Amino acid sequence: MAADTAYAHVEMDLASDLPIGNSQRTVEFWAFIKTTDWVGEKNEVYYYGGGGSAQAFGLDFGTDPVMNMPNNHATLNPFTSGGFNDDSKNDLGINSSTDQWVHIAMTWNGTNVITYVNGNAKITTAGKDGITALATVQSKVIIGCNPTNNQCFNGLFDELRIWNVARSATQLKDNYNKPVATNETGLVGYWKFDEASGTTTADAVTSSGHTAHGGDLKADTSAHNPTFVVPPKPVPLVCP
Repeated sequence: MAADTAYAHVEMDLASDLPIGNSQRTVEFWAFIKTTDWVGEKNEVYYYGGGGSAQAFGLDFGTDPVMNMPNNHATLNPFTSGGFNDDSKNDLGINSSTDQWVHIAMTWNGTNVITYVNGNAKITTAGKDGITALATVQSKVIIGCNPTNNQCFNGLFDELRIWNVARSATQLKDNYNKPVATNETGLVGYWKFDEASGTTTADAVTSSGHTAHGGDLKADTSAHNPTFVVPPKPVPLVCP
């Protein structure tokens, strides 16, 4: 909940398990988003990769504040540092006048970056300026901040999953509000954030041969580290 200067975030080093280059992928999570969060370039949600064209993979909110937009609809900005950036004004089917849990998934299927909200595809982004492929570079995954501008999101996260496959529309629709098996094919990182205290969160993946990638809770000082909390509203998960 600290100011952006605290740079409070969670970082995961997936090493060779991280989907980079032009490889297919899915990043999905639940985020508790307050009415005041839906402002672009101010509340960066997650980031990995580099600053060159098509070298990143991340998400923030759409450029325009949602105040005075039709029905206060909320907006998102999936970005790749060029090529597939989409400062979309697409209606996500969410009224931003309520503090709420939202499930977001971003996939790259080799052709489009597709952004899903609560299990539904809302933004489909094709390449621009002659760029038709991603070139994501190796880095740590940063949850809650963008290390290129130190802008941070002060909401909550739960059920973060990273896959080395592009999950299909049917898979995301059928499973966005359910826990998944920890040995699912293509699942390379799964953080449930179920800890009660401490500065690390466990990777729940149990696939044979998988090296666990714990998440580190970090900030500019230990006093500003993010913490595990009981959310103001339960995450809307159901039994599988």
